Amino acid sequence: MQTSVIQQTKRFFIKELKTEWLNRFALFSIVLMLVISVFIVYTIDQSPNDQSWHAYLFLILIFGVVQNISRSFLSESHGLMIYYRTTVDHRAYFTAKLLYQIFINTVFVILLFAMMNFFMGQSIYHLPEYFVTVLLFTMCNAVIFTFNAAIASSARNSSLVAAVLSLPLLIPSLMISLKATSKAQLRIENVNFYADWAVLSLLCLLCAVLGFVLFKYLWRE
Repeated sequence: MQTSVIQQTKRFFIKELKTEWLNRFALFSIVLMLVISVFIVYTIDQSPNDQSWHAYLFLILIFGVVQNISRSFLSESHGLMIYYRTTVDHRAYFTAKLLYQIFINTVFVILLFAMMNFFMGQSIYHLPEYFVTVLLFTMCNAVIFTFNAAIASSARNSSLVAAVLSLPLLIPSLMISLKATSKAQLRIENVNFYADWAVLSLLCLLCAVLGFVLFKYLWRE
């Protein structure tokens, strides 16, 4: 049974990637939004200090993650969800959607980080730790929005409902990430990031487990 769930998860994840490629114009529109956002920031402030660079990165990142909400459960029609219910295990379906969102948002943040560094230099002292924190924040948001999109998928104006439901979990992850990334800009040695990373990881794990457990009951509806 476990092998069947893993195989279904793998097949559904590959299906999501193929569907994304077939609808690549939607994907390219997000990449275009990313390029335009970075270019607008560059035209406004070509040589930002580290704090400004940090603020620009998080602003673009949050808007990009919110834009990716529609790429999860909210893009599925009611009829297609009924079909999946009869053919796919709910655990495999949720896990594949979750992994897909993490993958897409990770690619997004890597592109954003590369473009921000290409157009506007920065001198963040603990850059590897800064990047790990941003990556954890992105993964945490991917889990949060996937979890809430699953809950809101049957409601009207589901994108708005998912965004509102995500706020109570998004704000703590944002505050922890801002705290850790602010420490990364300090020009001192032996800065401890592990506590902040642990909290982000636990929040991410908690949302994933809650989504995994609760989606079973949503699946019946």
